[in-house]
Amino acid sequence: MFYRPSHIDAADKTQLLQRFWSKDASLWSNDANVQESIMNRLGWLDCLEKIKPNLTELIDFADKLRSINIERVIWLGMGGSSLCAQVLVDVFGVQKGYPELCVLDTTDPVVVQRYADELSKKKTFFVVASKSGTTLETRAHLAFFWQKVVDLHGQGNAGDFFAAITDSGTALETFASEHGFSHIFSGESGVGGRYSALSVFGLVAAAIIGIPLKQAVSIAEEVIAQCRVPDWDLNPASRLATFLSEYGVQNKDKLTMFFDAPVRSFGLWLEQLVAESTGKETVGLVPIIGETTGIPGFYGAERMFIYFRMKDTPVEDSLDSFVDELQRADFPVYLMQLQDRMDLFGMFFLWEMAVALTGHFLGINPFDEPNVLSAKQKTSEVLNGYVKKGSFDMEFWVDPTSQFNFRTSEMLAASMKGLSRAMRDTFLALPSWGYLGFLAYLPYDSEVDEIISEMRHFIRQERGFATTFGYGPRYLHSTGQVHKGGPMSSAFIIFTRQKEAEYPSVPGFDASFWHIQFAQAVGDFQALSDVGKRVIHIHLPADYRMGLRSFSKVFLRAARL
Repeated sequence: MFYRPSHIDAADKTQLLQRFWSKDASLWSNDANVQESIMNRLGWLDCLEKIKPNLTELIDFADKLRSINIERVIWLGMGGSSLCAQVLVDVFGVQKGYPELCVLDTTDPVVVQRYADELSKKKTFFVVASKSGTTLETRAHLAFFWQKVVDLHGQGNAGDFFAAITDSGTALETFASEHGFSHIFSGESGVGGRYSALSVFGLVAAAIIGIPLKQAVSIAEEVIAQCRVPDWDLNPASRLATFLSEYGVQNKDKLTMFFDAPVRSFGLWLEQLVAESTGKETVGLVPIIGETTGIPGFYGAERMFIYFRMKDTPVEDSLDSFVDELQRADFPVYLMQLQDRMDLFGMFFLWEMAVALTGHFLGINPFDEPNVLSAKQKTSEVLNGYVKKGSFDMEFWVDPTSQFNFRTSEMLAASMKGLSRAMRDTFLALPSWGYLGFLAYLPYDSEVDEIISEMRHFIRQERGFATTFGYGPRYLHSTGQVHKGGPMSSAFIIFTRQKEAEYPSVPGFDASFWHIQFAQAVGDFQALSDVGKRVIHIHLPADYRMGLRSFSKVFLRAARL
C-alpha cells in the first residue's frame, strides 16, 4: 500500500529509519518468502565496510596492469556490472600513466569488431564482469575475445590477459579458474547489480583508471554516516526520498534529470537504479534523461525535476535560470549540489538508499526486477529458433509510401496499413502524461544521438510527451524493467538494421553478434507486446545513419498531423 511521507509524524519517520538500518525486510513486503529474498539483497548497506580492508588488492591489481605495460583494458559486462565503470571513465577520464578503459556493453557487431581489429595494435587486457556469471552478452563477449587472445598469445598464455568479477560459485568463476585468469574478484552475494557501485564492480574500475580509492571510500563513508542520522529532516537520503515519494505518489512520475556537463554520464547509472527499482506493478518513476531544456509550458503536470549542479560551473554555463523558470511555474525541483567530481562516490550510496526508501512509500519491492526475465526468455526463444531453422520466424511489412520495413505490436494491429498511420495512431492513443521511448539496436554513434534528440525535442513540443532513449541491448539491463512493469501510458519505437556484412559466428553460439543483437530486439518487441504496449519496430537499411535520418522526416510529418 502506497502512502506519502507527509502523512506520518516525526516519530514514525525515525522508526522507519531505524527499521531500514536494521535491515527489516517488512518495510517492502509482508510476504515471508519475499522478505527472505529481500534480506539476500541488502548487502549493499555494509559492503563498503567489507571491501575496505581489501583496497590494497585492488590497487595492486591496477599497478600490475601498468607494470606489464597494458595499454587498454576492455571491460566486458552489462547493466549493474558495467554502468558504474562507464560513468567513472566518462567523468574522471584516465589518470596519467594508467591504461585506457573501454566498456563493452553492446552486442553490436560493428562495435565488437572495432575492438577486435585493434587487439594487435594495443596491448589489451580484459575484465569480465557478471554477477550471475550467465549474462548472455558477457558470455558471448568472453567466448569471442577468448579465442582472439588465444590466437594472438597462445592457449597457455591467454589467461594472463583476463580477470573476472563475479559471485562465488558461478560458471564464470569456474571458467576463470580452469583457464588460468590472472585474477578473480569475488562479488558480494547480497549485493544486487544496480546497488553494486561501491563493491568490486565499481571500485576495480576506479582503480584501473587511477582514481584514488582511499579518498573515494572516505567520501562515501562520510555520506553513509550522514545517511545514518536518525532525524528524517537532517538525513540527506530521507530528504531525497521524501521528494521522490511525495510527488511520485501524486502521479508526478516522470523524473526528469539534468546534469552539468562534467557529471552528465552519471545519468546512465542513475536511470538503471531508478527504473529497475521502482518500475513494476504498473507504478514507478520513469527516469527522463538527455532531453533538451524547454520553456515550462511545454512540460506536463506529471513532471518533477532534479538538477545536478557542480559548484564550480560558471553561472552562464549552468541551468540556474532554467531551474528558476521551472520553480516559478510551480514545478517540483530538487537541487543536488556537488563540490567536485569525487562527490559521486557519496552520491552512489545516497541515491541507493533514497530509492530503496522510495520503494517503501510506493508500496513495491525495489530489489527485484520481475519483467527483466521476460525479455531474456523471449530472446532465448528467438535465438534458439534461429539456430534451429537458420532464419528468424517473423516478417516485416513494407510501407508503400516510405518503403521502410516495419511491423507493429498487437495493440497497433489495425494500423498496419502504413507507417505514418501506425505512428499517428500511437500519438493519438498516448496521453500527454505518457512517454515515448526510442530504443536503438545500433552502434553507439553521435549522429544517432543527434537525430534521436531532434525527434525527442519535436514530439515534446508538438504533443507534450516525455521521451526516453536507450541503446539496445544496454537498456534491457537498465530501463527495460520500467518499460514493461511501470506506468502503462507508454509507447516505443525499436530500431534495428540490415546486416552490413556476413559476420562470423561467436564460438559456441552458432550465431553472429548481429543475430544475437537482432534476437534481443525481437525478444523485447514481443515482451512489450505481451504486456499491452504499443510498439513499432523499424528495420533500417545497412546504412543506418541515412535510414534514421529519412525515418525522422516521416516521424516529424506524422507528429504534425
